[in-house]
Amino acid sequence: MNANAYGVVGVVLLVLGLIVLGPIIVIWSLNTLFATGITLSFKTWFAALVLSGAVGGSVSRSNKK
Repeated sequence: MNANAYGVVGVVLLVLGLIVLGPIIVIWSLNTLFATGITLSFKTWFAALVLSGAVGGSVSRSNKK
C-alpha cells in the first residue's frame, strides 16, 4: 500500500473509533459530573449514539447573499 492508502485507512479507523468511543465518553462524563449512576450497556451506548446524532445532526450552509 502507498502512503495515500494508509491515510485513508487511518481516517476510516479514526471515524469508527469515535463512533464507538464517543457514546461511552458521554455516559462516563455524565456519571462523573452529575453522579447519575447510568450503567454502561449496549442499550445505553446506543441511546447515547442516537441522541448525539439527533442533537448534533448535520450542518448545511446557505450561500445566499
